[in-house]
Amino acid sequence: IYRGEPILENRLAASGSGGGLAATIPRGMRACAVKVDDVVGVAGFVTPGMHVDVLISGTPPGAQADTQGTVSRTILQNIAVLSAGTDIQKDAEGKPKQVQVVNLLVTPEQAESLSLAGNQVRIQLVLRNPMDTEIAKVPGTAMGTLFASQNAAPASPRPVVKSPHKAVKRVFSVEVINGSKRTEQTFSSPGGKQ
Repeated sequence: IYRGEPILENRLAASGSGGGLAATIPRGMRACAVKVDDVVGVAGFVTPGMHVDVLISGTPPGAQADTQGTVSRTILQNIAVLSAGTDIQKDAEGKPKQVQVVNLLVTPEQAESLSLAGNQVRIQLVLRNPMDTEIAKVPGTAMGTLFASQNAAPASPRPVVKSPHKAVKRVFSVEVINGSKRTEQTFSSPGGKQ
């Protein structure tokens, strides 16, 4: 709320919603925490209000390690970031330690996918341009595919077909100002070349 701005009901949290982050979550949505490091959290550029895509990397259950290997797939797109900061969690010895946490605004179904992914595979956040809200159809990529493309035979070059074109004579006009004297010079380019 800015100085001098009237306080309207739509600018306030609903009665009984409490304070803090919980009051900013719209009805039907959830805030899901994701542990990040400098790489996963896009080197600190993931801040509240930004939008991200969520990628996972791992070996799919039942997949043979020698055929495809690790697979990377985009599971969520255009997800709003509610907060980014640190949280206190206990390590294996029970000692408190700080970890970077990003809270994402998701539907309950997306929260389940994110929770499952957080326990089974590596998560990567990908920062989006705020104006880019398009959902891309991304098939996913397997480690075997990355290396297979390097061994593939190079594609044969496509033949270049030249279409005949007519030469167009272009005329350019330049106004020359020398002190108080103005003149106009006209130039033409032969064959349409500039």
